[in-house]
Order: sequence, then structure tokens, then C-alpha cells
Amino acid sequence: MNRIPELLPPVDMFVTTADPVLEPTIITVNTVLSLLAVDYPANKLACYVSDDGCSPLTLYSLIEASKFANLWVLFCKKYNIQVRAPFRYFCSRESILPGDHSPGFQMEWKKMKVIEPDYASK
Repeated sequence: MNRIPELLPPVDMFVTTADPVLEPTIITVNTVLSLLAVDYPANKLACYVSDDGCSPLTLYSLIEASKFANLWVLFCKKYNIQVRAPFRYFCSRESILPGDHSPGFQMEWKKMKVIEPDYASK
């Protein structure tokens, strides 16, 4: 379906978390990354995180993830990646057998694959 971006309404997305032990921070971070990478005009999209536990770990992880998001979101949109959560994408068959075999895709895919575990381990 072709959409006219000017006619789309603004969308606010809320991610809630309370306890980094019961709700692992990596899940929260991947949720935010996948929401930021949706196929929607960036100027009409806002993502808010509410951390009722005020976890420094969650805060630091989201700060690091925001750096990775600059690369991840562009990669998803450029290559029409459907699985938008990095940890799901890199452990799925889709990432093992990417649809685009161009040298440019392969190079960027390898870059994302190297960076993703790095940000996830921080």
C-alpha cells in the first residue's frame, strides 16, 4: 500500500519497564530499537520509555542503544529488513540467508553483526 507521509498522523509509542532483573534490559532496548525502525516517517514518530524502577542499567543501556540506532534504523530501512529487533534478526534464518547478496549489503550486514553484540554486552 502506498502511503502519503503528509497524511499520516503522528504516533507516540510507550515502552514501560520496572525491574531490570525481571524484565531484562536487553529486551527493553531491543523493543525500543525495533519501534524506532518501523516503516513510518521519522518526523511523525516518537518513542518514550518509562522506567518505574529508575534503573541506572536501563538508562545507560538506552544511551548506548541510541548510538547503535543511528546505524540500525538506516540499515533496516535501506534493505527492507522485516525483523527489526537486532537480537531476533541476527539469530534468525533471515540473517543467515539474506535476500540481498550485493557486496554493499554483505559489508553492511557484517558491520551490524559486529556492532550489535558489542552494544548488547555493555
